[in-house]
Amino acid sequence: MSQAIDLKQTAALLSENNYFTIICHASPDGDTLGGAYALCGALQNFNKRAKVLCPEEPSKRFDYLKNGVEMQDFSEQREFVITIDVADSALLGNMEEKYKDSTDLCIDHHISNTGYAEKMLLDGDAGAACEVVFELIKELSRLNGADLMTADIASCLYTGISTDTGCFRFSNTTADSHRFTAELMDYGFDCTGLNYLLFDMKTPERIQLERRALESVEFFFGGRCAVITLTKEMLDAADDEDINSISALPRQIEGVEAGVTFKEKEKGVWKISIRTKNYIDAQHICAKFGGGGHQRAAGCRIKGSVKECKERLMKEIELYI
Repeated sequence: MSQAIDLKQTAALLSENNYFTIICHASPDGDTLGGAYALCGALQNFNKRAKVLCPEEPSKRFDYLKNGVEMQDFSEQREFVITIDVADSALLGNMEEKYKDSTDLCIDHHISNTGYAEKMLLDGDAGAACEVVFELIKELSRLNGADLMTADIASCLYTGISTDTGCFRFSNTTADSHRFTAELMDYGFDCTGLNYLLFDMKTPERIQLERRALESVEFFFGGRCAVITLTKEMLDAADDEDINSISALPRQIEGVEAGVTFKEKEKGVWKISIRTKNYIDAQHICAKFGGGGHQRAAGCRIKGSVKECKERLMKEIELYI
């Protein structure tokens, strides 16, 4: 199991090393990517060598996160491996085999973290992993004697905090989420432009996917649970970030306590996203299937036909409803 360390210990640990590989989780979202590129930029400003790796190609809409970050290679050096927002080594996808037993530090906010890394900086009360990274960068700045933050780094952290809190609408939003965001905005990045890019802009492919998702809606338990089903053929035509944002749709329906999205990753394998409102523990349900996450947002994978998988999942949800 991981050794839990605090912000000061983590900053000291990073100051003692020089070559950093920062890894995101598969199906990368704004939090894992924003945290990775923010920390990479801060470490480079701290005169360290750092690079970001991702097991899957991120959405093109996140290309701006790379602004101000140098593309560095140091494959001949002993790398210090950091994962951001990765609660389980299985989320490393095709990089799991290489890094599951060689991760030096995990920075996370999931209470379901499996403790696969040697050391862990975990804040289960944080609204996003980027909130933890923000506090760590401030601690590194104290060691450096000068602010390591820039407008580009601030935009990365804002991306993670705003997307993981649903633009500050989800229950994981805290007072710190707003306080940190106010501090970040002082660095002068284009907050209005980012909000449009992240929350308002919809590609034609997203509109088509949303239409087909809504056509697939099924209701259970008197309308208190809504399920949408996205086949592989539907997903192949859409951008990853368009797909990620679809998971919020079923919970938005009036009267729904549990919104469930079934995504067909490959034949017979379904990725499940559960979003809940008031009293259903999504993390507890997903843990029954080897998944995890947060109380109001969690995920897992289930193998079988879609009919069988829905029946198994509905039995667990029914225990709450």
